[in-house]
Amino acid sequence: MILIVILHALWAASVTTSKMLLDFTTPMFLTGIRMAIAGALLLGYQYFYAREHFIFKRKDFWLFVQVAFFGIFFSYSLRHWALEEVSAAKTMFLYNAAPFMSCLYSYFIFKERMSRNKWIGLFIGCIGVIPILMTTSPQEASLGEFLYVSWPELAIFISAAGHSYSWIVIRQLVRDRSYSPMMVNGFCMFTGGLLSLASAAVFEGCLTVSRENLVYFILFLGFVILISNIICHTLYAYLLREYTATFLSFTGFMSPLIAALYGWVLSGTVITWHYYVSSVVMFVGLYLFYKDELQTDKPADEGIESELL
Repeated sequence: MILIVILHALWAASVTTSKMLLDFTTPMFLTGIRMAIAGALLLGYQYFYAREHFIFKRKDFWLFVQVAFFGIFFSYSLRHWALEEVSAAKTMFLYNAAPFMSCLYSYFIFKERMSRNKWIGLFIGCIGVIPILMTTSPQEASLGEFLYVSWPELAIFISAAGHSYSWIVIRQLVRDRSYSPMMVNGFCMFTGGLLSLASAAVFEGCLTVSRENLVYFILFLGFVILISNIICHTLYAYLLREYTATFLSFTGFMSPLIAALYGWVLSGTVITWHYYVSSVVMFVGLYLFYKDELQTDKPADEGIESELL
């Protein structure tokens, strides 16, 4: 169990560090440089150490494009843009809606039936988000709102929706097309990263990191790539041997709590009652949502797509 706590502590640290990186650069450029480097590292490892799985079929090109666009370029660019204005803890908390979105995609696209517990859990989970939405800061509100939800908050929800959709496509590639998860990750990260860099050049202009910040930028960027894209990915794959993917997804509620703790320790960010109430309600919703799946003890690879990116 301690490894699960370490896993979520590392993910929370990577999001917290990404927010610090945004002090030095812009959202699209950060997405591009991070994903292009991480993708190149994964592809390089796949090519030199597991070449038998270094496979790409032309007929699957459209599936890879969807993951690269929705799971990398679209999702991370929006997330990083919102992260400039929203705390890391709040970002990760709102991202807990992703499993619910993934299930709704499966319900509407694949016509998968949902039990009564899942519907109740989905409803409670939506209620659990409300207290967090009440914490909108004046800085967030100054960017505008849509139905009392700030644009950064809405961007996180849309980002989670795009990310959730990419999980479904990854499932097809890994399960139905028999691709290695590392191959899918590497190709889509590298392609999505290049797309983000090209978009940054068009929409964010010529970007430079000042000389006095360059060392910090490289160190923080290397930390995020090492922790999130490499160590967490490997650790998650290892934990799938001991726990079901459903259970690991269920434990994701720990990440925003740990991120909030980081914010309190590092910058003195006050943890208000909204986080405690939302955490309890969201926990109940997630428990009911996953209750049936935890009881059925599905195979470990049942939801491997949920943490690949």
